[in-house]
This record gives sequence, structure tokens and C-alpha cells, in this order.
Amino acid sequence: MYGKYRSTLLIATTQDGNSHVLPLAFAVVKGETLTAWSWFLAHLREHVTYKDGICLISDRHASIKAAVANEALGWQPPHAYHVYCVRHIARYTPCKHIFDRNFDKFCELSPPVKAWIGKISKEKWTMAYDKEGRRYGHMTTNLSECVNKVFKGCRNVPITALVKSTYSRCRKYFVDRGRQAQREIRDGQIYCSHVMKKLRENQEKACSHIVRTYDIQRTIFEVEEAFDPMTQRGGHKWTVNLNERYCQCGQFTTYHYPCSHIIVACGTVSINFYQYIDVVYTNDYILRAYSAQWWPLGNDDAIVPSDDPWTLVPDPSFIRDKKGRPRSTRLRNEMDWREPSQSRYKCGRCGTVGHNRRNCPLQSQQGSC
Repeated sequence: MYGKYRSTLLIATTQDGNSHVLPLAFAVVKGETLTAWSWFLAHLREHVTYKDGICLISDRHASIKAAVANEALGWQPPHAYHVYCVRHIARYTPCKHIFDRNFDKFCELSPPVKAWIGKISKEKWTMAYDKEGRRYGHMTTNLSECVNKVFKGCRNVPITALVKSTYSRCRKYFVDRGRQAQREIRDGQIYCSHVMKKLRENQEKACSHIVRTYDIQRTIFEVEEAFDPMTQRGGHKWTVNLNERYCQCGQFTTYHYPCSHIIVACGTVSINFYQYIDVVYTNDYILRAYSAQWWPLGNDDAIVPSDDPWTLVPDPSFIRDKKGRPRSTRLRNEMDWREPSQSRYKCGRCGTVGHNRRNCPLQSQQGSC
């Protein structure tokens, strides 16, 4: 927050089955402290979701880790599983043996990094070791960053104006997304447009696969991808077990809808592969997520005043220092890095990189003359 008083806006977001950002909760607190995060996570459990097995993705902020470690808040297994945002990793793979091979090569290049990252459980930061697919393919906190950017312009206004703006934007967002789900249901679409697009792409890939059956019950298969000599890709062999809802490539476990290998295996035994799609991708499920009732706020004059006597006393210790630019407490990542060709400072007087007009050497030379 950039207002008169120092404060921090906490945001909890998720994503619906149609790949749309779904805001869950907002809170304005004094700062990212253990007390603030504990209060926020406790109310998130009490008022937003009671579901077990939730995957909580966050950065490795010490206050968040300490708050999650408190079993009384309900964010420990089996109620919830806390994993880390890994935006600094360039590529993700859901296949365990491919990850292990690449990870070993990476560790050979940098023993210090191997010692550091070896202290962090792979279940916390890898897609390949997400055995239950709790991440649904999400490896970063980009969802919160998206909402954070939308509300960036509201950070300079008072808290009352911030709350009204947040309420108004969320109201419009929920109504629009709910209407979209209703339209797709009226058109006879059981599953959302996002997953249907992905399934069409997987069906096209499945046309070039070769399937081999390995049991008389026809539940275990080996699927071989066609090799593309132009791109030098493909040619891999993957094990598929329909009874176990398993594909060795890892994409089915990660995204919870059939990969191309599952699709071609189902086609071999004349099984409808739609039965392997997770319920979160149905339009009925998405519609329920946006079906909450919103009410007009009305005029401020219509608010019934409280009979309890109270006096608003501002805390001078939280007044922001007016001098200089506000110091950022945000954990920086590669989105904040600059290319070597991009300079942070460039003088408007002489055009030299590394200083500004205020401390430009030409200014002192002109003053001495």
C-alpha cells in the first residue's frame, strides 16, 4: 500500500477449470508478519474453504512458513499441502525420470547449488514429485501477481475507497464469469472451453501414436510416440495403466485430464476417455464457484450509525516517511531483473548511465564557472 500509513495488502487467489483467475480473499494488514499471516490463513480456513487436500502455493517467506507450520490453523497434511513458488526455474517437467536426469546434470555443474537445494524437499518445488497432482500444473504465484497488478492503481487511495473498488471489480468479474458458464451450459457443453481445446490438441497427437497391449484385460499399454525428424522430438515410450489412472509421462496426473497417451489407449479398447476428466473442468462446477450473491453497497448515508461510543485514534508510528521513494518489501524474482542493455539510471542532462540530473558532474562544473 502506498497511502499515508504503512500497510500491506494480502491476497488469496485460485484458478477455475476454465483457466480464469478466481479471487478468494483480501486483507489489509500492518505488514507481512507472523501474526498477520496466521490471522489471514485462519480466516481463510474458517470463511472460504473447508476442503481437505488443498495445495497452498507461496514464496518462501519466513512468516508464511511459520504460520503454515501451526497445525491449529489447518494448513498441515492431510488438510493442506504447502509447496513453494518456483518462478526462478525455467522449465518444468511432470515426468520423474526426465527430471531426475536433468537435475543430476544440473547438480554436477554447481555443487554449492546442489548442497543448498538438497535441503528442500522435492515435493515442495517440483512438478515431477507432485504425486497426487495437487498443483494442477501451477508452479508459481502468478495468479496472485495478476490480481496484484489489477489493483496496483488502488494502492494510493484510502482503505475505504480500496474496499469499494475491490468489491465493485470482483462483483463484475464474478457476474461475467458466471454468465459465461451459463451460456456454455445452455449450449450443451458439459466441459469448459479450455479443457475441450486441450483435449482436441491431445486427440491430434494421439493419431500418430502406436499402442501395444500388455495384458489380457487390456488395461496396461505401452504407447510409442512418432519421431519427428524435423524437430528431432518424439520417439518416447510411455506406460499407461487405465485401472490405476496412470500415465508415465506425468501430464495426466498433473493436469487431471487425459493426455494423448490415455486417449489413444482408451480408443484401443473402445472406452470413452471423457470419464477420466476431473470434475473441476465441468461447467456446472465452475458455475457454482461464481454463484455467490452480491448486494449493492448503497449510499454511505444509509449506514446505521453504531450506538457504541468509540474514537478513531491514528497511530503515528505507522505514518509513512514522506521523504524519498517508498521502500519495497516485495521478494524480487527474475521478473524484476533487467537485461544488460537496460540501465536503471540515465542522466537527463548528459545522457550518461549511472547517475541522474541531481548528481550530474556537469552540474557541478557549471556551478563553479
